[in-house]
Amino acid sequence: MKTKKDLILLIVLLLSVTFSCKKDPVITPAKNITGQWEWIYTYKLYLLSDSNPLTPQNTGIHEMLVFNSNESWYKTINDIKIDSGTFSLGHGSYTPYKGAKPYIYDSISYYQNGFHITDGEDYYKIFNDTLEFTPGFSGKHFSYTLPTNGSKFWIKQK
Repeated sequence: MKTKKDLILLIVLLLSVTFSCKKDPVITPAKNITGQWEWIYTYKLYLLSDSNPLTPQNTGIHEMLVFNSNESWYKTINDIKIDSGTFSLGHGSYTPYKGAKPYIYDSISYYQNGFHITDGEDYYKIFNDTLEFTPGFSGKHFSYTLPTNGSKFWIKQK
């Protein structure tokens, strides 16, 4: 360095470059949903009745979702397969208004015969062995397995 002035200029330049760099957001992969999930209850918003939450006990419905490691899935109701296809997982966030804390969620996109099912997404979080579907995680009011706003809960079997 020729002078003290050049050294100070170099330090200021290095500091401005260091602190002006924008860090890329950390991309977290979606949580693995592989396994067999048994429906335990559904809480529906706007359902004013004694049967909220809905459960297998008060509906007579035994529902299972199975997600395989080869990205195939199927759904049974009372041991009858009613839906199946393939799926892919995603990860995202939704901020309801400026300054609000964002909702972080994972998502499932459902496919049949290689085509995306219309409105075929579920938005989920996993807490220990419990899977929660809630369209509100993404700012929507419906999802594939929950056509009205609320939350649907599943417990992992295998």
